[in-house]
Amino acid sequence: MLSDEHLAKQAKSHFSQMKKSEKLSNNASHKAMVNRIGSRIAGVAQVDLPGTEWEFVVFDKKEANAFAMPGGKVGIYTGLITLAKGNEDEVAAVIGHEVAHVALRHSNKRMSQAIGIGLGGIILETAMRNKGDSDRMLARGAYGVGTAVGLALPYSRSNEREADHRGLYYSAMAGYDPRASINFWKKMQKASSGGKVPEFLSTHPDSGKRVEFLQSHMDHAMALYRQAKQARGEKPNP
Repeated sequence: MLSDEHLAKQAKSHFSQMKKSEKLSNNASHKAMVNRIGSRIAGVAQVDLPGTEWEFVVFDKKEANAFAMPGGKVGIYTGLITLAKGNEDEVAAVIGHEVAHVALRHSNKRMSQAIGIGLGGIILETAMRNKGDSDRMLARGAYGVGTAVGLALPYSRSNEREADHRGLYYSAMAGYDPRASINFWKKMQKASSGGKVPEFLSTHPDSGKRVEFLQSHMDHAMALYRQAKQARGEKPNP
């Protein structure tokens, strides 16, 4: 796999370019909230990623989305905060998920996998060198579809499930109500119901199945949440 240091350096450079080329939010309360949540969750995740230079930035985009890069660079879109109606626990559920992607080194695994897929394509081209144009085109097409549906995307869905699991615990351990993750994904499910992409060809699990998965781990998450609130001297939500 590619080294963490190499990917973190690349991500830092790309993130800096994004901050220059993309419109940033000027909403002071949104920025303060995201940084507050990010700081608390990063503090919990630090045991898995010591020395990470975390950075949380709000981009002024209407889509309900967020992303994470190696080295702790996390972007949140204003559309996501709007969908959550500014609820800190719901935003924390998403930030916990994105921080988990970084902690689980999913970008590293995905990029290493992409290199393997690229090598497979080169080998295929070599094997088909003496075939006719139509045969080569069919082989390329079959390789591309087979790779996407049978290899790359299922691996990505697996990444999403892992990030759901660990992210749920990260947000709970940071003192955010994990039940908010259920509320948020139900909102996301409703918002995407008009043009819903079938789960089979989606890199994200179906929101309904995601809710079921999160619910199955909620008892433990709630225990972590109550412990965290007690340690902070705060009263947990009933």
